[in-house]
Amino acid sequence: MHQTLCLVALAVLAAGCAPMVHRPVGPPQGITVTGIGRVAVPPDLAVVDVGAEARAPRLADATAEVERRITAVLAAVRALGVKAADVRTVAYAIDPIAAAPRPGEASAHITGYRVTNVVRMRTDDLAAVGRILDAAVQAGANVIRGLGLTLADPAPAESRARAAAAQDAAARARQLAEAAGVRLGPLVSLTESGAVQPLGRMTAVATYAGAGPIEPGLHEIVVTVEARYRLEP
Repeated sequence: MHQTLCLVALAVLAAGCAPMVHRPVGPPQGITVTGIGRVAVPPDLAVVDVGAEARAPRLADATAEVERRITAVLAAVRALGVKAADVRTVAYAIDPIAAAPRPGEASAHITGYRVTNVVRMRTDDLAAVGRILDAAVQAGANVIRGLGLTLADPAPAESRARAAAAQDAAARARQLAEAAGVRLGPLVSLTESGAVQPLGRMTAVATYAGAGPIEPGLHEIVVTVEARYRLEP
């Protein structure tokens, strides 16, 4: 019994003498910032959506009229230098035209058809966009969806914007670390949120009165990155 009590006492003393683990208290272990890079460049590609629409009691007549108009439009724009490879159909629709039910009828009846064909044209000759639109309308286009100005190859501008975003993130991290009175450590992770390439668009009015001068302006690409840095004690 005496020996058992001695062993218990020694165990209690050993537990009391065991070193206590203290977690270090210091600055936060990391800092996360967002960097934004912007690059503005003039657009070098125009995208034009034009087409033809026809209505007729017979579907064959409406289809034939649209085909006649589109054939003439394509011939006119190709004469101005638009390549066949840069023209493609983006919308083709056949819609029945229904009239209200006659007295004694349970449902509406079809009185005709509306056929629409819209093609998208691309050209790198921005100075010719007005002439292309004028030629398309003169040839028979009666649907104009709009005009878009963009970049044929956005990769170089995206690369510059990406580098600017990373530099902006580093500058923000240094500023925050200095304001907090801590030392900025190495970069731990860098994530890109994506490149924004807005397509400048001009909505066409229902009554076309000539394209007029086309002002391309500047095309802005924005890249956002998220950077995480380690903080040194």
